[in-house]
Amino acid sequence: MANLRTLRLLATIAARNVRRGWRHSLAAVLTMAVGFVALATFQGYLEQLLDNQLDTNFARNMLGELLVRRPGSGEQDAKVNPRKYWLSQKDQAFLEGWLARHQDDVAVRVRSLIVQGVIHAGGSTAPFMAIGHDVAEGEKARRYWGWNAWAGHPLRADQPSGIVLGLSLGRLVGCRPTSDEPVFDPRTALPKPVERPFACQNSVIQLSAGSENGRVNALDAEVIGLTSGQVREFDLRLLYTPLAFAQQLAETDHVALYSLLLKHPEDAVRLRDELRAEASRAGIQLDVNQWKDTEFAELFRRGSALVGAYRNLVVLVLLLIAGTAVLTTMAKTVRERSREIGTLRSLGFGKGQMQALFGLEAALLATVAGVLGGSLALALRALINGAGITYRAGLLAEDVMLEIGLSPSTYVAGFGFLLLVAVLASWLAARRLVKLRVAEILVEG
Repeated sequence: MANLRTLRLLATIAARNVRRGWRHSLAAVLTMAVGFVALATFQGYLEQLLDNQLDTNFARNMLGELLVRRPGSGEQDAKVNPRKYWLSQKDQAFLEGWLARHQDDVAVRVRSLIVQGVIHAGGSTAPFMAIGHDVAEGEKARRYWGWNAWAGHPLRADQPSGIVLGLSLGRLVGCRPTSDEPVFDPRTALPKPVERPFACQNSVIQLSAGSENGRVNALDAEVIGLTSGQVREFDLRLLYTPLAFAQQLAETDHVALYSLLLKHPEDAVRLRDELRAEASRAGIQLDVNQWKDTEFAELFRRGSALVGAYRNLVVLVLLLIAGTAVLTTMAKTVRERSREIGTLRSLGFGKGQMQALFGLEAALLATVAGVLGGSLALALRALINGAGITYRAGLLAEDVMLEIGLSPSTYVAGFGFLLLVAVLASWLAARRLVKLRVAEILVEG
């Protein structure tokens, strides 16, 4: 009971001191609030950027939770000799049978085949990388990116020889958008499902690629749309075709990849293990992995690691700046209150109680700063997200929407860090005076 009364008394004194020294209190609160806003905004920006890029990459490239290929498909030799790693008709028959038995687990399966060759348009030529895929299933796999055309329209099942070019590849062969209408809807940051006009200098586009028997096949194609390949180097070669067209061009009935979108993504590990086991019993060699464990996610993993290191460094600097500022403020406050400290000590307050007093003051200031900083961070987030600001990010081919994410854990962690810094700063500032004898404290005052 006595300890409770002492704590109440200390809390009352702490609140009074905060009010009386409002100038110092205001300085400390503003310092911590600004640190909180900077920390929450910076963390929210990076988290949202990574989430958006991961989600966008996942959707635009029609990737599912599980990817099924031949073993070795992700290695260097597969880049040199890709045909060795294509799924045969036997492999596909086994997979189709497995999918028929797992209709309650798999939402969409997308087969794809990558064919490389040369595109010809009049006197212009350029290398291409054609991604042939199931058209209807691919549109479903892209989810909210189902409309992926910057001009024209996406692939359609009733246009078997239609192709969609990357914007940069299109320019190389004389195909350009002819409308200045914005591609993205500012509310969703997604392409508007509108057919924007474009023009090609040559009505006939010819694709040529090598076949399995060493011949060079050539097929005429109709450009029905232009799209963006996200990364500039990729955009220079990107070309989407229906799967049957890509197979005809490569003169094969094989495919390179099965991408499986699951109805319940949390079942990915179970289904992966089941498919591996069934394939092994059937004598079928398959490489079944979650998308995040393949080379498709390598760039994202490296980027995440780099951004994580950068984030940790900036957070450390922010905490050091805020901690130093609070420490300076608290030290000055303590020095100016040495007479009060000596008086309280002469009335019987112990060293621990005095340190608790300054800790309570710091905690009170940190709480006020947390409420103020959180409110300001939310207001700034709403302002930025509603402004529709875009910017060019490194190697990306199109602008990125500037968005600030909302992570409650970041707000809680930010408040916890600032509270710890404030209490530690007050403890360090009061430590020297509290250790002195009462007479020495009064003399200093």
